[in-house]
Amino acid sequence: MSYDIKDNTKALDVLKNDIECKTGFRFVEIGEGRAVSELELQEYHFNPYGIPYGGVLFTMADDTSGVAFLSAGGNGVTINGHVDYLRGSRDAQKLICTAKVRKAGRRIFYIDADIINEKDEDLCRFKFVFFNMFDNAQAKN
Repeated sequence: MSYDIKDNTKALDVLKNDIECKTGFRFVEIGEGRAVSELELQEYHFNPYGIPYGGVLFTMADDTSGVAFLSAGGNGVTINGHVDYLRGSRDAQKLICTAKVRKAGRRIFYIDADIINEKDEDLCRFKFVFFNMFDNAQAKN
């Protein structure tokens, strides 16, 4: 499977659709440098302690941040990610992730993401760094 990855609009559409089909995350908002996704939790999303797997949370934040990155004119890959897990969410039914570009450079983008549950409880906070592989005119210093 190959796409013209230099086409930012096509890359955004492909990534959004790919994520929704493969992970179950549903994007409810995509704007200039911002993305919001939701996940209705299923039994297989939980670890043996009844808490959503950390990997589910990290993947959701990374993918949502990637969509925010593309929506800000970037086109590339994650080069670093940091997470602080703030609390477990036993019996959660839905996760909501909000990602926002904090700084868009020519080659490096900084993105913050937060995940909450349906009770508006903070579950984790992320900081990502993305590498912009193409010098897009849309990217701002």
